[in-house]
Amino acid sequence: MLKKERQERILDLLHENDYLSIPEISSNLGVSDMTIRRDINELAEQSLLVKIYGGAQKLEKIEQELSTQEKIDTNVPEKKFIGKVMNSIISDNDTIYIGAGTTMLHALPEIKKANLFVITNSLLAFNYLIYNTDYRVLLTGGEFSRTTEEFYGEIAEKSFDNLNIDIAFAATNGVFDNNVTTANSIEGSIQRVAFAHSRKKCVVADSSKFNRSDVYTFYSLSDVDYLVTDDQLSETTFDYYSSFTKIIKEEQE
Repeated sequence: MLKKERQERILDLLHENDYLSIPEISSNLGVSDMTIRRDINELAEQSLLVKIYGGAQKLEKIEQELSTQEKIDTNVPEKKFIGKVMNSIISDNDTIYIGAGTTMLHALPEIKKANLFVITNSLLAFNYLIYNTDYRVLLTGGEFSRTTEEFYGEIAEKSFDNLNIDIAFAATNGVFDNNVTTANSIEGSIQRVAFAHSRKKCVVADSSKFNRSDVYTFYSLSDVDYLVTDDQLSETTFDYYSSFTKIIKEEQE
């Protein structure tokens, strides 16, 4: 079997199984473990799979960003669970940043701390906060994206000048290896600016977002303090991504 054919078969097997160990792949293809390790390394370098200890996982490519309205009803229980976890790491009187995305929208009702000051570039988050809480709220200006219903660009980023944020929560379209990804550099840029003004940096992703890649990497997972997710994340995936940052998937005491 030629290398190209063998590597295509490895990707086919992962598409069918999500995760396979090196011995499972080598047995299926009738080649040595060492050959499979080399293939996995090459495929990982091409961002075609996720290499983990002892095997590999499927990497799902996001072909097109869905609009907020298209995503709003997906994985709702997981997103609400994430809100409870977020609430457990926020303190009363904190200044927090809430990024755009439906994960944040469904998480917000679970945040119960007192006297928060919330900064957001999300129109949906802003509308929820002003009608359902008594928090101080700052909505950035900027150009408006009808796809993600957020404000972005130079004006939005200047809103962070002179702000001191206790903890910033940024959503992502997909996480793979050490990459936190989004659909384009413009959406990623405002997340980076928020992180630059924050004492603690937190990426928020429900368990379906792992081993998925969107077009643009806007931050390295190893440079954030926490990755908050839900309790449906598999132990294999938890163990792998814990090598990059602290993963929180349950409420903290």
